[in-house]
Amino acid sequence: MPDAPTPTRAGLGLAIPIALAAIGTIAVLGFALAGLLAGERPLGDGRDPATYGFDLSGLAAGPGVVSGSGNPRDFLQPLTVTTTMPGASMAEWNATQRTKYVVSTDRVVGLSLGGESRAWPLSVLNVHEVIHDTLGGVPIAVTYSPLCDSAVVFDRRIAGRTIAFGISGLVLDCNLLLYDRGGEGHVPSLWSQLGLRAVSGPLAGTRIEPLAGVRIEPWKDWLAAHPDTTVPTPDDAMRKRIKATSYERYWLAGKPMFEVARAAPVGAGQPATMARIVATLQPDGSWLVTPPSAAPIDGVQVPCLWFAWHAFHGDRSTLQGFDAQAPR
Repeated sequence: MPDAPTPTRAGLGLAIPIALAAIGTIAVLGFALAGLLAGERPLGDGRDPATYGFDLSGLAAGPGVVSGSGNPRDFLQPLTVTTTMPGASMAEWNATQRTKYVVSTDRVVGLSLGGESRAWPLSVLNVHEVIHDTLGGVPIAVTYSPLCDSAVVFDRRIAGRTIAFGISGLVLDCNLLLYDRGGEGHVPSLWSQLGLRAVSGPLAGTRIEPLAGVRIEPWKDWLAAHPDTTVPTPDDAMRKRIKATSYERYWLAGKPMFEVARAAPVGAGQPATMARIVATLQPDGSWLVTPPSAAPIDGVQVPCLWFAWHAFHGDRSTLQGFDAQAPR
């Protein structure tokens, strides 16, 4: 699977790494354009946040930087899971298909809840960024921001209703901004994935409560620890959309694609800017930040890149296990 070329400036937006990574497969580009053609003319010019049709007043007082992603609102469409398949049958299923779905080294977001375990492949999340699902009887949102390699899974029952989310087309400090969908006359709020709250609109200040036990790890590791796990059933359209999309070169580039209000410090004992970390919630409300290999086994955890975590929670985080980290 080819990697996406390294982006060189903030204004390129999400369309560049996704589109270039998918050169040679018209299906991926066709999926993206379908989102634009499905309804009315899309909101958002890709650059100016004011063109996206959201109330941005609540963001003015915050330290974060809001940027257009290069794409309009709803350029990516959330996935709603309707059927699943046993993870134990994945190898057999792959053997019968021209295009494999999940293989041993593929990274997945995994969660066990209410006696059920499920894994959502990052290859699928790359082109949806939000998956609406139900696990253990709980309606959940599985959110993933490729620009921050960050996963947050939370209960969608918020403020008295079960919320369905859309992709705003905006980013806050290079991180995913969602919006809540509603019927006619609904005024949406913007929700920051790593900020863990609504940041603008009628529900500004409302918290997102991440569920405990969320992991990003290779499929072989998740399956070995959770042999009863399920995965969303792929369909032909899904497999075409996820083919050849990768952010590996961006992660290796050494800097975020969009402006961040608070740059992560560099020096002894600090993670590299684009280092993968896991933040674990502590009893006093602070966060313990460790390399993924040193993360505690249990608790509420958020896996992501260090620059992104620092932008939102650096002042409430304690670092551990980075003494030997070479700064870059």
